[in-house]
Amino acid sequence: MRLLYVITKLIVFPGAYLRGFWEQLTCRLLKLMVEPGGYIRLDEACGHVEHSLADKQFAAYLMATGPGFMNFNMGMAFFLFGYVNIFIMGITRFDNLPLYICSLVGIYLGVSLLCCLFPLTEDILRFWDIAYGGFAKKRRVAVRTADAFGKVVGFPFAAVTRLGAFLEKNCIIFFLWVAFLVWQFSTL
Repeated sequence: MRLLYVITKLIVFPGAYLRGFWEQLTCRLLKLMVEPGGYIRLDEACGHVEHSLADKQFAAYLMATGPGFMNFNMGMAFFLFGYVNIFIMGITRFDNLPLYICSLVGIYLGVSLLCCLFPLTEDILRFWDIAYGGFAKKRRVAVRTADAFGKVVGFPFAAVTRLGAFLEKNCIIFFLWVAFLVWQFSTL
């Protein structure tokens, strides 16, 4: 499964590389230690940076969701540019070749960014443990009102992120995007 994961991350290289950049930037903002080694490695952390885990609830939440949020915003912009031009406006290579090529590139970049939304499983499990598990009890930390509010507001995002991390780790998201694009191009 690891080989398939690495192959899919190499196919969606722009998204994996940018995801690693956003993680690096988030680690810098949170002052988390990052191991050298680059963003694209041939292991289960391909497209991610190896870093120390956050100890505070908001830091763990930001580490799990922030880089994916940035990839989502950029990915949707690229994808919608290409999708609207080709599938809604009906631009073909015979109408305007440069626009058609730019639209195909936009779809590829958008899908590559949208295939790399979710964090490593350790990041979301760390947030889950801090917010909903026994981490606070182990450290005897009093639950503040802001933490309780963060738990309630962050739960839907954390649940989706936890499910997405599992799906991305098992390459399901990549194959769903491939199936969607094959279906869309077959209807042209």
